[in-house]
Amino acid sequence: MTVSLWQDMAAWPGELEHERIEADVCVVGGGFVGAVLATRLVERGLTVVVVEASHVASGASGRNAGHCIAAFRDSYHRAIERRGAAARQLRAEAIGARDWVAERCAELAVPFEANGSRYLAIDETERERLIASFEALSADGQDVEWHEDDPWDRAFHGMLYQPGDLGLQPYLLTTRLMAASGARVIEHSAARELAVVAGAVEVRTRRATVRCERAILATNAYSRLLHPFFRDRVNPTRAQALATEPLGFRMFDGPTGTNDGFEYFRQLPDTRFIIGGYRDIYPDEEVGYADETTPHLQEGLQTWAAAHFPELADVRVTHRWAGIMGFTNDGLPLVGQLEELPGVYYCVGFNGGGMSMGPVAASRAVALMLDGIAPGVFDGARTN
Repeated sequence: MTVSLWQDMAAWPGELEHERIEADVCVVGGGFVGAVLATRLVERGLTVVVVEASHVASGASGRNAGHCIAAFRDSYHRAIERRGAAARQLRAEAIGARDWVAERCAELAVPFEANGSRYLAIDETERERLIASFEALSADGQDVEWHEDDPWDRAFHGMLYQPGDLGLQPYLLTTRLMAASGARVIEHSAARELAVVAGAVEVRTRRATVRCERAILATNAYSRLLHPFFRDRVNPTRAQALATEPLGFRMFDGPTGTNDGFEYFRQLPDTRFIIGGYRDIYPDEEVGYADETTPHLQEGLQTWAAAHFPELADVRVTHRWAGIMGFTNDGLPLVGQLEELPGVYYCVGFNGGGMSMGPVAASRAVALMLDGIAPGVFDGARTN
């Protein structure tokens, strides 16, 4: 996000309020990953300031479907083929992160259900992929189930079930986790410049300049607007979703996906139905930063839902929204340090799975920042 001269309060000393703050670490970005980073850095005894361009959870963290699903559920065989032991380690960390999220939800009174997740095969090709993933997961002792038939008789071609996965209220989780983190949060203060001055990092924002030993970018899709390093590494991609009024009955009780993840849905305890996706039909339109819904995609999403769940055909839609995700070239997050800005780190690129993989990446980012432990397959300098 650009900042005009008139919006830059630091340019008008004596005229507009502009704070100058010192901290051990500045976290740039007030989404879920920013809240996890703030929590873990404060736990390490550091003073932390979080700067956010809008308000906490204003972006994808407050707009996603609230699915928290352990990694590689539907593609474990491919992950093992490509990454071997590193994939097994990521899977273990993702399960630990999922359990950590459930504990935080319980602790912070955030509504959630731990009813497991379902992945439905849209056709025979996807069925074969899911069976291959199930077999690889089972061979490694993972807790999953394969069901040959569509449990709802809705023309799907089998189902992979993963116990323990969560459906949650993502906005409340992010805002309450941030509030409980112990960090100072400055909202409506877009970062406009990063600099290293006299051995310290300066994060210059609309309302404050934070001078710190280290800074970390948790800016996901918006990272490329802050530094050119991310321009060919993090691609902003819009996701659209809708929610219906309560149906009055419940068809299922956990996060569900299908069609290579391009459709994902859940039903809330109050029986509202939420569905997102359909962006594969309009791939060029869904690239960029436009925070708006489009009538044709929304209509297609609604038609798709009603075709598979006829109970939805005459149900009123109460909410339609969009969120901007950050996709990387190989589907894994980026964790690292900007070479030309010593002390500036990053933890970005969650490919639509920030509620699940975000805590894993945040842990690796903190380990890199404070302990010098390399981030492994998340290394932002990788070329694959």
